[in-house]
Amino acid sequence: MKNKARKYFKYAIGEIVLVVIGILIALQINNWNEGQKESNTAKILAVSLIQDLSKDVEFLSNAVEFSEQKIQHCDALLSTLKKPKESWGQVDFYEKINIVGQSNPFFPTNGTYEQIVTTGSLKYFDQTISNELNAYNMNNEQVHYWSDAEDKMLWLMANVLWKGVNVQALGEIRFDSQTKNQRYIRIMDDSIDEFSNYIAGIKTYRTKTLIEYKEQLALAENLIAVLKSEYDVK
Repeated sequence: MKNKARKYFKYAIGEIVLVVIGILIALQINNWNEGQKESNTAKILAVSLIQDLSKDVEFLSNAVEFSEQKIQHCDALLSTLKKPKESWGQVDFYEKINIVGQSNPFFPTNGTYEQIVTTGSLKYFDQTISNELNAYNMNNEQVHYWSDAEDKMLWLMANVLWKGVNVQALGEIRFDSQTKNQRYIRIMDDSIDEFSNYIAGIKTYRTKTLIEYKEQLALAENLIAVLKSEYDVK
């Protein structure tokens, strides 16, 4: 009876050990599967992020180039406004004010990032990548702040400008259509200083916006490089 009891006890212990080992193996397989799912999800999201960021890079690259051109036109226009009104060339004036009066706010392509945040998928990414994604999207607020400040100044300038130029002629230049309307400059003498101040303000805000554009562009390009390297995306 004692021998049977020992054999039964050893058999029971062996069964328990096998069950425990089976459970541990199953848990390990399950964890591995979950890890694979998370890794696959992260790569899919990384590819989508790269596509979004690439669109931002294209816009920001053009925005940097345009901003530098706009600042130059602000300087040229300020120089013109210091000269006697009789010397202002209508064609030149309209060409410059067309550039100075344009606004090109940055609207980031952030659909994937918002999806990641909403679904809690940020946990699938390395902490460094998560930090860089958050930094990129936080910097958008800086870009918008200075861009909005410039837009307000543009509207103030417009209050003076619309009274002194032919808006239809300016629109023809803006949209590259054939010139049909007369170009004239009828800015009142007592409004020139006010107009100049608005141009100077636009230049100041655009200069700050340009700095933010360049920083945002660098962040986007770096993020693309990191995501491509981390997830082996071509």
